[in-house]
Amino acid sequence: MFTRNLLLLIILSSCSIASIDTSNLDFDDSFSNSDKFQFNKCLRNTSERIKLNDLQFNYLAENINSQGLEFNTRYILSLTMKTQNSDDIVLDSKRLNTTNYISSNMADSEKKEIKNSLISDVCELINNYVK
Repeated sequence: MFTRNLLLLIILSSCSIASIDTSNLDFDDSFSNSDKFQFNKCLRNTSERIKLNDLQFNYLAENINSQGLEFNTRYILSLTMKTQNSDDIVLDSKRLNTTNYISSNMADSEKKEIKNSLISDVCELINNYVK
């Protein structure tokens, strides 16, 4: 029973670690491993050499009510891209989110989801630019 479960786990993990060609993408130290993985995943069909620098993810709370429970948060993700045929290009994506989470775990989870959405938006901009 244990051997069967272990074998199944090994097979599933080997399938989930599919090879993604990342030789055309270059990142600086401002990218976390999860950020690099998401960019590699969404830019895997791009053959042009791309260098990504200065990833910044900022957020600002606005319009806090008198109880301090509901507020608008503006999220901004920006980076600098350089391709073979271009100078530095600054790309950014913005979102406004209304939240009332008191729990820091819920707020952190939501922040990660929004960051992933912003990375997807920037990936789409990069794909449109290099085509």
